[in-house]
Amino acid sequence: MTIVKNDKVIFDMSLPDDSDDFTLLGDVKFPSDFAGQQIFVQGEDWQNNAMLGWTSFPLDIYAAGYKDAADGLLYALYERRASLDSVIYPLVFLYRQALELQLKLILPLARRLASMPAKSDNSHSLMPMWRELRVLLEKLTPQENDAEILAMEDFIQQIDEADPQSFAFRYPTSKKGEVSLPELRHINVRHLSEIMNSVFLLFSGIHSELGEMDQNDQYGEWV
Repeated sequence: MTIVKNDKVIFDMSLPDDSDDFTLLGDVKFPSDFAGQQIFVQGEDWQNNAMLGWTSFPLDIYAAGYKDAADGLLYALYERRASLDSVIYPLVFLYRQALELQLKLILPLARRLASMPAKSDNSHSLMPMWRELRVLLEKLTPQENDAEILAMEDFIQQIDEADPQSFAFRYPTSKKGEVSLPELRHINVRHLSEIMNSVFLLFSGIHSELGEMDQNDQYGEWV
């Protein structure tokens, strides 16, 4: 990356020779080059305009977005365009946030199908939400010896134990000044991504199955 001002090189962090195809959305500039401008605007380059507020189910978009962002980081790592030892923190956070939002997306649907009262899910803890969802799933879609659910629970519990309140991969220390991840020394991103992809695949299947049940119930009310 090279920053140039008034035809003079101010900062130079060149990419490897094999990264010639790497392109940025635009040349790097200084804040003064944008003085007085609003940050959030709709630009004439429509292909770079993200659309917000267009869906009645925003939690779907949020949940998918964090997983998509994790996949984007993995691609950047694969292309050696990011530092593994620094990107690991936002990567795990994105996975964890996507898990939390998946649970908060599916739980209200499962409660409604099970004729349970609605309630707000304001906690960041994963396991309480997962335990409730598992009980509801056993009622709605009973399975005998479901190895997938057991494996999924183990992975969710491991993440919840490492980062119980969604702070450990955002800050190096806790609010009490304690080291956030005292026991972790290595994380293999290939292994992590393979497991997380399997977990999100199962979440997608659960959501689809409950969605079909919900549609059938609604259809029965209309006829």
